[in-house]
Amino acid sequence: MNSEAIRLEIGQPNFRTPEHVAAAARRAIDEGWTFYTQTQGLLSLREALAEKLARVNGIAAATPDRITCGVGGVGVIAAAFASVLEAGDEVLLPDPAWPNFRIMCAWAHARPVSYRCPAQAGYQPDVEHLASLITPRTKLIVVNSPNNPTGAIWSRDALTRIAELAQRHGIWMLSDECYDQIVLDGEIQSSAALVPEAPIISVFTFSKTYAMTGWRLGYGVAPEPLIDTMAKVLESTCSCSPTVSQKAAEAALAGPQEPVAEMVAAYRRRRDLVADILRADGLLAALPAGAFYVMADVSPSGMESRDFALALLRERGVAVAPGSAFGNVAAKAVRISLASSEEDLREGVTRLCTFVRERAGARG
Repeated sequence: MNSEAIRLEIGQPNFRTPEHVAAAARRAIDEGWTFYTQTQGLLSLREALAEKLARVNGIAAATPDRITCGVGGVGVIAAAFASVLEAGDEVLLPDPAWPNFRIMCAWAHARPVSYRCPAQAGYQPDVEHLASLITPRTKLIVVNSPNNPTGAIWSRDALTRIAELAQRHGIWMLSDECYDQIVLDGEIQSSAALVPEAPIISVFTFSKTYAMTGWRLGYGVAPEPLIDTMAKVLESTCSCSPTVSQKAAEAALAGPQEPVAEMVAAYRRRRDLVADILRADGLLAALPAGAFYVMADVSPSGMESRDFALALLRERGVAVAPGSAFGNVAAKAVRISLASSEEDLREGVTRLCTFVRERAGARG
């Protein structure tokens, strides 16, 4: 890749971890917090997480025994897949969706089945389509709000209906809420708060909210018997989450939350900047309400998203993520990450729009 490329493809915050969190980690090392913890995580951390889950996400039943930590949100999601799935089971995945879900299906020997989240509906899930895909082999339904790659916050009605489907059919539902506090418009809805009696695994992370991607700490809440199974999986794969990261996470939860608000405000400004540029050229697929991504419709170029992304990088020095990496629905769109400076976003997205116009003009 061109070392001078404008990088708009990376899905991680470009902010430093808040200083009070980093200071807590340094203090933890000095105090000797460098040994294993319980696989599920420090009890003191899980108690703090139970309070956060009740206060922020409305999950009142989140007791420490129903919570497990893992090596990032991805580690918790992988433990849930390993705990729930057997060879031949079917997993209902949103389209578009984070590609790692399909990778997990591969090693679990499960079959991924996609349900539509169309752009013309603001990337909201087509619940009727989802319901039509349920078979006796369906074992897991995955939902993701705020969504990667679209930035859509799924409606209360959609999440409630999907959770009720899971409950009615006795299917596990995994709610990926790793962007739960990156909310640009409106408010978050947690499926486990909307339908508490449904069999739901809710997964969160410190990576996005506190700019702690490299600290590798996520957490999940689920019925206690499943958490026990997930802990056994985690014991076999990582023993426990990094102890220093757990102590830093306690400081993140207990300390000032202004850094989170400042990051969200910055993402909102960047979202508005990018949306205005794309809208002027008719390329804004949908206005995102959460996470830190914007989908750009590049169909006027006449190119599939992968070919477009490679050509944009090669000819204009701008890196974006092809929508086809996330599924069929976004095959003619690209994902722009807002985790970059306003200057780079303005220049990079302007180059993208110009490139689309040139390609469209060349088609006649």
